[in-house]
Amino acid sequence: MNSAFRIQQVTVGYRGHVVLHHVDLDFPRGGILGLIGPNGAGKSTVLRLLLGLIAPQEGRVEVLGTSPTLARPKVGYVPQTLSLSRDLPGTLLDLVLSGFLGLQPPGGSPSREEYDRSREWMGLVGIDHLERRKLSELSGGQLQLGLVARALVRQPDLLLLDEPTANADARAQGAVFALLDEICRDRTAVVVSHDIGVLSRNVGSIACVGAGKIVSHGSTEVPQEVIEEAYGCPVELIGHGHPHRILAHHHPHDDSGHRHGGVS
Repeated sequence: MNSAFRIQQVTVGYRGHVVLHHVDLDFPRGGILGLIGPNGAGKSTVLRLLLGLIAPQEGRVEVLGTSPTLARPKVGYVPQTLSLSRDLPGTLLDLVLSGFLGLQPPGGSPSREEYDRSREWMGLVGIDHLERRKLSELSGGQLQLGLVARALVRQPDLLLLDEPTANADARAQGAVFALLDEICRDRTAVVVSHDIGVLSRNVGSIACVGAGKIVSHGSTEVPQEVIEEAYGCPVELIGHGHPHRILAHHHPHDDSGHRHGGVS
């Protein structure tokens, strides 16, 4: 029961393609884990495993001391903003209230307590003044904060965030991580991000997903060779005077002379 989740010797893939092969990842309760890695490496697959949306082909997944399916009412999930249609009817408050879906009787209306809790979390993330705004009227950062509040109304023991600050400005990004730092004293969060620098400043541990593996050293210091293997090309780690602040950039050319884009 000291682990928030355990992934043990798990192999999983899609349509015959193996994404993760015999991987292990064990994270204790309390604190924030960052997941980095290139597109398609399996970061979102890890979240789907923890949510019980997919089952491993081999191995075992345990969440909050039980199966992912049974643990789901105690798990909050923040999807990428782009997975949510901005044309959906309803207000920001309606979006946050939808976090209670699955916890209510079918066809039931939100209770007064659910309205109060939704407004409380909206206030904590600084968007309570926007509760009547339509989704189409929100900035990317405001919508992202709404998705965070939506996940938190469940008061989850485990919070899973998939690129939570991808479309947020610096202020909203800071608000998200400040809130996570506050609530994860007795909760656990897993944050997927491409921004190694942001994670290294705001989380307690980073795991690198790539080349079918998950490598975690229990800190935010990710060895260069681990990142190079995950991204499949040479990288350069640039320090900025802080032992945990690292940025990764692809070299302009690999050995074959092909250009690579930067890793943010």
